[in-house]
Amino acid sequence: MGFLKAASQLVLGVSILFLLLLGFSFLYLEPGSGPYVVAVLTLVPIVLSLGASIVILYTGWDPF
Repeated sequence: MGFLKAASQLVLGVSILFLLLLGFSFLYLEPGSGPYVVAVLTLVPIVLSLGASIVILYTGWDPF
């Protein structure tokens, strides 16, 4: 297993964990409040890292 594939699996697991925790926190946030806006903005890097790791694992890209 290549280094990039192992790192992508780790990033995938961490991203799923963060999405679960963030989804749970949305139950207790009021829409329009400051923490709600921060939580929504936190979705961007989590979803981007999740998508990138899925693409790397799906294509099997290993540049090293």
